[in-house]
Amino acid sequence: MIYPHAGTHQYLQGALAYIETARSADAAVVIAAPPERREALAGHLDESETVAFLDTDALGRNPARLLDVWHQHLGRHAEGRAVHGINDTAAAGRDERYSGEARYTEWLLNHAFTAAGAWSLLCPIDTDAHPPAHVRALMRCHPFVWGGATHAPSADYLTGPYTLDELPGPPPSAQHLSYRLDNLAQLRARVADFARRHHLPDARTNDLILAASELATNSIRYGGGHGNLCLWRENDALACEFHDQGVISDPLAGRLRPPATQFAGRGLWFVNQLCDLVQLRSEPARGTRIRIWIDLPADNTAARATC
Repeated sequence: MIYPHAGTHQYLQGALAYIETARSADAAVVIAAPPERREALAGHLDESETVAFLDTDALGRNPARLLDVWHQHLGRHAEGRAVHGINDTAAAGRDERYSGEARYTEWLLNHAFTAAGAWSLLCPIDTDAHPPAHVRALMRCHPFVWGGATHAPSADYLTGPYTLDELPGPPPSAQHLSYRLDNLAQLRARVADFARRHHLPDARTNDLILAASELATNSIRYGGGHGNLCLWRENDALACEFHDQGVISDPLAGRLRPPATQFAGRGLWFVNQLCDLVQLRSEPARGTRIRIWIDLPADNTAARATC
């Protein structure tokens, strides 16, 4: 359920009331929140209260990683009890790429755990810190609204299929490469050169090469034997987009950790762990586009080119 609130004081009031409701029902409480919110909540909780805090900073910026974190903790903390969580991850100030994928992740949370009946999740959104359009869009991703003491059904909940934001096309100056099995080495070399020209650190360059190799290999294996790659820089991030004629129908693909016994179908999971953002768009008439982003370091002083 979503909790629209105005400022820190109202956030604390509603979040603490939600925690008290959970504790009175003997539910396990798990909170994913940034450091300042964790400290503020912890300061109002008795030492005897068993509340698990998750460090959202450790997750990185990719919203796709969040689903698996809740999946893991749902099993770890339940122990036969209901689990009530606070998913305080709607960070203000992120650009539309991130906020759009974060909204989709919150909508997916309602579908990923439909079989987990003893499960409740509160998703706060600060109406003072987010544009009204973002607040309205997030309201549509939740079936219930928390009013600070009780919850009620949301009149705006999206019950039909979720429509992802349309991805803008690559800039005209983007580099292009068609790939197939016999030129994968060329693709890896092109991605490596692109990253190094933009002064991406070696470790992150290796991550980008590995992610690109996984996606290109998946295209060849499942997307018709070939695909097209676009490379460009946008502000302080590097983008690589892979397009093929395959279709990915599972909305949770790459978001939940594959079992240790599963050897195939792990590529998209690894890509989500390696990249700062992954945008996946797939439909029968248009094939699959997967756009991955790697953030450049804050002290990068290279010219802000587009490719």
